[in-house]
Amino acid sequence: MKAYAITNTGRVRSMNQDAYYLPGPGEHFAAVADGMGGHLAGEVASAMAIELFARRMRGARGLPEDTLRDALECANMAIYHAAARDADKRGMGTTFTAVWMGDGEAYLAHVGDSRAYLLRDGRLSRVSRDHTLVEELVAHGHLTREQAKTYPHRNYITRALGVDASVQPDILRLDWLEGDVWLLCSDGLTNEVEEKDIERVLAGAGAYDDKLGRIVRMALEHGGRDNVTGVIVTTEEA
Repeated sequence: MKAYAITNTGRVRSMNQDAYYLPGPGEHFAAVADGMGGHLAGEVASAMAIELFARRMRGARGLPEDTLRDALECANMAIYHAAARDADKRGMGTTFTAVWMGDGEAYLAHVGDSRAYLLRDGRLSRVSRDHTLVEELVAHGHLTREQAKTYPHRNYITRALGVDASVQPDILRLDWLEGDVWLLCSDGLTNEVEEKDIERVLAGAGAYDDKLGRIVRMALEHGGRDNVTGVIVTTEEA
């Protein structure tokens, strides 16, 4: 397993509230978080989520699904209490998307609108479902995908770590096949780059760290209106 990451503040924001985690020796998980809140609060929330998640995962001995759920619930509670103790951080929270890889299987843990994509046999598919108002409106037929792109409240998140005392993460199991490529990313990337363009770059020639750099540069060239973070996880060398 190999993993690569790039994060960039973007062209508009003054600070980077995104955070990510790459697996250390013997570890099998990676994650992306996109913080939200007032001055520095979003940065604190995403950093806390990454740190607490990784710490919990390192010490886990149970089933992957239970371990992931426990790690996210632990991070959620810590962020929630930290916000309650500090008025400057009241209401802070973070999206969180992580993947765990095992022998022939992968588990996705997801809260918010940072996304997980899977490239398999040259085709890109979105594995995560955005926890946003606009996603619910599309799901219920009130908006089309095209209308959703310009909907005034398209960035309203309905689920995040730290906002409430409890959280309900999406946990999904998939088969892990040789050659699979995972992309975890904040919405600063997906708001600027079309999925067809992400697919074209990931399925094309070149090393995966170079491919990730190209995708992040595309987000910056298309406006870079938010922090941009991407993590690639793959079993392939190139």
